Amino acid sequence: MNDTVTGIILKQTDYREADVIISVLTEEYGKLSFVASGARKMKSKNAGAIMPCTIADIQFDYKPQKTMFRMKTARTRNLFRSLHEDLILSAAAQAACESADVMSLAGEEEDSSPQKYALLNDCLTLLNEKKDPDLVLCGYLSEMMDLFGILPDVDECVHCGSLKVSAFSAKEGGFLCEDCARRLNVPLRPALDLKRLRLAVKAGMKHYEEAAGAAQSFHAELQDLIAVLQQHAGIEIRSFSFYNRLFDH
Repeated sequence: MNDTVTGIILKQTDYREADVIISVLTEEYGKLSFVASGARKMKSKNAGAIMPCTIADIQFDYKPQKTMFRMKTARTRNLFRSLHEDLILSAAAQAACESADVMSLAGEEEDSSPQKYALLNDCLTLLNEKKDPDLVLCGYLSEMMDLFGILPDVDECVHCGSLKVSAFSAKEGGFLCEDCARRLNVPLRPALDLKRLRLAVKAGMKHYEEAAGAAQSFHAELQDLIAVLQQHAGIEIRSFSFYNRLFDH
């Protein structure tokens, strides 16, 4: 009774007349859902604490095997204020949270739950510090895909193992040498572009600062990682479409 869990609010969905359902990523229990009664009412005391891309302490009655609970109260632990004041940072944070939502099973209690929570927390922290959103998202997606076992191979040709690479293919799952690229009708890329992609994948979020000083933009590399996610996990993150539209403008 009256259990409390700290979680990152991934998304909020309207439910009934004044309620919402929130999806929350936790360290202890993986992804859980909560019904927040009356959260859409003007006088709701919990509304501010359960906004997406925030961390909150949620009080509820935990029952094993359940993944949907009724929320009693919520208290903001970390608002990540800058994310809610900048449209591009907000869109990047929403894309990261949606990625975590679709890449986590409900009630997933396994070794990767703490890692997923830590990765998303680090991602939101860097975005809140107004770091480059493209590179932050590259690092976040790379580490999440590594957990899923679908991280693209950016060390050698995925077909023949040659270290002399000349192209990248999301469909093939990584770098290709010139011969394999031509055989598969994959366009060749400049060596500098491939080097930048390798850096974006290998740096993750732990080595953000080192990667940030090596290039001015990582937007194309982010698109490559999104394409890999779609190809090999069948996952499409809708928030990235909005984020890309903001970037184009």
